[in-house]
Amino acid sequence: MAPSAVDQMPLSTIDSTSSEIATLRKALVSESVPLARRFRALFSLKHYASLQPPTEQSLPAIHAIAAALPSPSALLKHELAYCLGQTRNLAAVPFLRQVLEDKLEDSMCRHEAAEALGALSDKESLDVLRYMRDDENEVTVVRETCDIAVGRIEWEHSTKRMAERLRDRYVELHRGSNASKITACFLPTATSLR
Repeated sequence: MAPSAVDQMPLSTIDSTSSEIATLRKALVSESVPLARRFRALFSLKHYASLQPPTEQSLPAIHAIAAALPSPSALLKHELAYCLGQTRNLAAVPFLRQVLEDKLEDSMCRHEAAEALGALSDKESLDVLRYMRDDENEVTVVRETCDIAVGRIEWEHSTKRMAERLRDRYVELHRGSNASKITACFLPTATSLR
């Protein structure tokens, strides 16, 4: 097995990155830091949290973002949920579910948590999303967003979507060759799989 990029990093680089994440977390969670600076810290943390493949910094960055969720700022919490959904990392799911299920939380934040769960395409979130979608006592914006999230997750895991990915990979592998133009027409399309 080949060593990862993290394994090949000098220890001083890993230590300085960990220190940077700690500094960014401190700024993000502090209510005395101006909101603009907190947003800059959030977007820097989102960078680390979203690295693909995930690195040793990804999980601490996700935890740093989630640590700010108790903030009284609905605007900040909305953006925190959005950023967690953009990480493409399922480690963000428990934090997003907690926001979504908290009926005392601002509905704008709960809506964004539902949307983020849909973006992460976590099949394990389908039950809670369906429950909240079908709960007539739930606020409309949360119900509607849960409905969209359920649809997105179901589509992401459908055979039609898998066929699209397969076709896209095949075409990408053969891009530029004349053979791809000829053989691509023989691949199944999403509509032909119905």
